[in-house]
Amino acid sequence: MPIGQPDSVEPHADRLIREAMEAGEFDELKGTGKPIPGAGTTDDDLWWVRSWIQRNLSPEDPEDQDSTRSE
Repeated sequence: MPIGQPDSVEPHADRLIREAMEAGEFDELKGTGKPIPGAGTTDDDLWWVRSWIQRNLSPEDPEDQDSTRSE
């Protein structure tokens, strides 16, 4: 079958993944063994807003926040 056909692409991708697994390229990925955040919860249309607020508006160091209040 000519390259570019759906049947020829999938085995190629499978081979690349298998070779990467054998080489250990997936062994120490960030988050390995941890649950996926939000998995098993109900759908939330505003999930991205809540995530953005947590990342950008939460204080990184509570001590820094306390020092700005005392001034």
